[in-house]
Amino acid sequence: MQKPNISTAIPKHRYKFGAYTIVVLEEIQSSNDIEYIYLLAGIKDGHNEPEVYISCEKAQPGSIEKGSHIIRVFAKQLDSEQSGSVIDQSDAWADRDAFISYGLSGFQQMLGLVDEEPYLIS
Repeated sequence: MQKPNISTAIPKHRYKFGAYTIVVLEEIQSSNDIEYIYLLAGIKDGHNEPEVYISCEKAQPGSIEKGSHIIRVFAKQLDSEQSGSVIDQSDAWADRDAFISYGLSGFQQMLGLVDEEPYLIS
């Protein structure tokens, strides 16, 4: 699975969402030129590595007319061409709470958590 290329990140919050823990990462240092603002990592209970990442990144200078921030999804469930693809671009994703809400709804859809509600655990 393709995944974000980060060297360090600080976990700020955790949500329990069905059989998953969703970790909100901030203060992210990247090993490449991508400027990650926020990152959601979905870890299935009993596993050590995330199955799904949803990233909020600063848009590249040539594409900011569509919005200042982009969202990407990295997931085992997606084929290699789809994993890491931009799924949305907007100025709205600069807002942490808006991004988290959008990301949690993405987890709900991708992981089939239709009967589950996320709740903050830390």
